[in-house]
Amino acid sequence: MRRLTMLAAMALLSACASTPGAPEKPGFNPAADRGLALAERRCAGCHMVGLDETSATDGPRFRDLRMRYNSISLAKRFAEVSQHGTGEMPPVAFTASEADDLIAYFDSLERRY
Repeated sequence: MRRLTMLAAMALLSACASTPGAPEKPGFNPAADRGLALAERRCAGCHMVGLDETSATDGPRFRDLRMRYNSISLAKRFAEVSQHGTGEMPPVAFTASEADDLIAYFDSLERRY
């Protein structure tokens, strides 16, 4: 009888675990995590780097930039910004791996928006 009770309890618990609940937050990959950290450190002073509806102080919101550029054009744009800056934005040097991390973060914005 005890064994039957244990089996029933295990079946009930496994059924609860597989019941769809609230949607899970999409997880970042490590590159996107690094890209977000970099954006918060070096970009958030002028850009809104998250998905907030508020406007950025000076530069465009990252979610708006994500809708404007694909991964290839972002890589090209980051290279330009790193070397020459653009418009009101001064040159901001970052490495190729930092650019890859930022692109991974931008890609995650597309999935979350």
